[in-house]
Amino acid sequence: MTKIQTVLGEIEDSQLGFTLSHEHVIVSNGEDSAHYPWLYDRKATMAYAIKRMQAIKAGGVDTIIDLTTPDLGRDIEFMVEASQGSGLQVVPATGIWRDPPRSIMERDVDATADIFVREIEQGIGHTSVRAGAIKVANDIEGFSEAHVRILRAAARAAARTGTPISTHHNAALQMGTTQVRIFKEEGAPMDRVCIGHSGDSTDVDYLESLLKEGVYVSIDRYPGRAPRPTWEQRNQTLKTLLDRGWGEKLMVGHDGWAAVWLKPGQTEPTSNYFTYNPDGMLHLSKIAIPGMLEIGITREQVDMLTREVPRRFLAGK
Repeated sequence: MTKIQTVLGEIEDSQLGFTLSHEHVIVSNGEDSAHYPWLYDRKATMAYAIKRMQAIKAGGVDTIIDLTTPDLGRDIEFMVEASQGSGLQVVPATGIWRDPPRSIMERDVDATADIFVREIEQGIGHTSVRAGAIKVANDIEGFSEAHVRILRAAARAAARTGTPISTHHNAALQMGTTQVRIFKEEGAPMDRVCIGHSGDSTDVDYLESLLKEGVYVSIDRYPGRAPRPTWEQRNQTLKTLLDRGWGEKLMVGHDGWAAVWLKPGQTEPTSNYFTYNPDGMLHLSKIAIPGMLEIGITREQVDMLTREVPRRFLAGK
């Protein structure tokens, strides 16, 4: 058995169960919650997060791969307590999202890779919680010098530790192609890479070009939000890729969150996330997976998407 890192410690890969590929326990704008804690009610936010995560667990989800980085407000202590209170297993990440700090420009690539490796091998922040994935991102801001440094650092950290990389990418702009090229230049093992948010594209030929490089593809951001593809379109993209024989390289998720920070006096978030996705991280289980079965995706293929492929991705086998 291979050990998988969760916020509550190592588990056997066989214990992962039904796993969502790209999610978040809690997100925020930068690090406001750490620097301006008086703006938020941590106790109420924790209660809300645990309630949501208990519902996710009761709905059949065993594990989420949490791809929250420091510039998305990663709070590892919050994640630990929420996992303890809910029973939902959470695989945490190192890395950087779309907002790299100035300090990245003051370090060479290896120094940034060392930070990622430290969080993988020793622990995140002041904790002993070890990262089980590396998160990087590229979007409309393009491939700036800082963003390319982060990609190269992630690739070097993956090569050194065997830890998988999971990306945020702008699928409409086909940025996955450049991500893959840079990872290859740095010697990252392609079978330890997942190109995320790929469900935002219905260009199956583009997605297949990524898969041919040996990477995984995450069809996430269910249920979709205009102008992005709908959940039905995401299902059809998935089916086409399955019909082409890529079932062992596909995962699914929502890019959802269990909580955002509540202000004093709030008991429910004001975010419109649940307006367009009232089921949150249970949309796949409640709606999209039944829809998959209706269009001819088999139960065995669903199990591959939600159980076996995430296990192989995280375990490296």
